[in-house]
Amino acid sequence: MFGFIKKSLNKTVEAIKTVAPKKKKYFTKDELEEILLEADVEYGLVEIILNEIYQEKITRDILEQKLLATLAYTSYKEPEYTAPFVELIIGVNGAGKTTTIAKLAYKYKQEGKKVMLGAGDTFRAAAIEQLTLWANKLEIPIVSSKQGHDSSAVAYDAIDSAKSKNYDNVIIDTAGRLHTQTNLANELKKINRICAKAHEGAPHRTVLIIDGTQGNSAISQAKAFNEMIGVDGIIITKLDGTAKGGSIFSIAYALELPILYVGTGEQPENLTPFDKYEFVDGLLDALFEEKEEKEEKGKETTQQTELNAVDEEKPEERNKDKKESALETFLKDEKLVLLKSLSENLMLVNYANTPVDTKIEYKNGKWKYC
Repeated sequence: MFGFIKKSLNKTVEAIKTVAPKKKKYFTKDELEEILLEADVEYGLVEIILNEIYQEKITRDILEQKLLATLAYTSYKEPEYTAPFVELIIGVNGAGKTTTIAKLAYKYKQEGKKVMLGAGDTFRAAAIEQLTLWANKLEIPIVSSKQGHDSSAVAYDAIDSAKSKNYDNVIIDTAGRLHTQTNLANELKKINRICAKAHEGAPHRTVLIIDGTQGNSAISQAKAFNEMIGVDGIIITKLDGTAKGGSIFSIAYALELPILYVGTGEQPENLTPFDKYEFVDGLLDALFEEKEEKEEKGKETTQQTELNAVDEEKPEERNKDKKESALETFLKDEKLVLLKSLSENLMLVNYANTPVDTKIEYKNGKWKYC
């Protein structure tokens, strides 16, 4: 899947090149402000990023750290559950909910899972028919009713059927009419309650679909849905068709929610797990010369050679140094603060300036989230 996110940033890169046509070793703050705004990073976030940079010459490494910091909440940890895993898909009409549901269903099916769909958007004309067409195309069962019927009943029946047939996943569509916000909020809350009655802990994940072409205007929509029902993660659609890729920084920073996937095309397989490092690299590659990167890699190779020599002389000491070095790098990359050591290979950490605590462990030569 590597490279799909970078390729989908082509239009955003083209927009950046209108204000930064040539790659450079470094940029000034004024230049960087213009670049970020052209990529549709929200002005308030641009100001925050620039205010946290004290250097006059902004290199790739400096900017990379600041951009990754805005994506500190993009990691997602799946909750414990008893099958089937129930997902509630929410978002405004036109954001790409139906297509994204099909992509998720396709992904799960390719993983060998049994998937069932619930056509819970009983308000929009043709919503049921469109999802049914995808279900038939993918050869996946669907539970549906007629337009205007109770959407929560559809959700209950889909979960109940999946449980009785030992299915692994249930994906439930919902209506997305923000212009009747009060009615929509009541309906979504009712579906939530019915899902919980049908299956313990359901819905296990509520996923908000955001249209990437809307850029920062999608933030207000996302906040409205989050207030209505609570959102566990985001999928951003149509990333390949927009020059507003920088809005992802604003969305992630403003909502403090994980970005699960991005849509990178129209086909069922065009759903890519969001990789913040690839995403940031895709933008930085359009700005900075490669020389700095090559020099850095050369330094790393030299350092590794020296470390390998130490390894041969003092393996125990080297392993300890390697673990400490890996910890320092992991904390820096993930923007974590070390709280305390729970054991030799287990640490308690949290995200800087937030109350979110978690554990990391050293396993197979790497630090990972528990």
